[in-house]
Amino acid sequence: MIRYMYNHQNKDGGWGFYIEGHSTMIGTALNYVALRLLGEGPSNGGGAVERARKWILDHGGASSIPSWGKAYLSVLGVYEWKGCNPLPPEFWLFPTFFPYHPANMFIYCRTTYMPMSYLYGRKYHGSITKLVLDLRQEIYPIPYKEINWNKQRHNCCKE
Repeated sequence: MIRYMYNHQNKDGGWGFYIEGHSTMIGTALNYVALRLLGEGPSNGGGAVERARKWILDHGGASSIPSWGKAYLSVLGVYEWKGCNPLPPEFWLFPTFFPYHPANMFIYCRTTYMPMSYLYGRKYHGSITKLVLDLRQEIYPIPYKEINWNKQRHNCCKE
């Protein structure tokens, strides 16, 4: 898995949303986090991990990842749920004739919304380990505790 990610890293240090795409924040941040979770250190991979981190920081940090990435990072514990746009699970309790009921969403939106709204409602996150604390320091340009999470809800990287 690690070799595969290294082989598909773009020359600028990032990864795209898909294999041959230009570097994006969601592709780069999630690949960087995956490499770290797989045991790579912040300076492993012949400079590849360092270049990825540089790409993330040069583009505003992981707080500018799109919504799905914000949810994934929140579950991991390296992003705060209050920095995500609300995904209220209570919408599932509305009558199905209500225009905003998730049953009225397009199938792909609905199947994504259901688990994400559950996790959002529970504010679920994994254990805060040393690696999670390290990632919190590595992927943001300012200290984690100083980030105004409410202002990050609509923050999205301009690639």
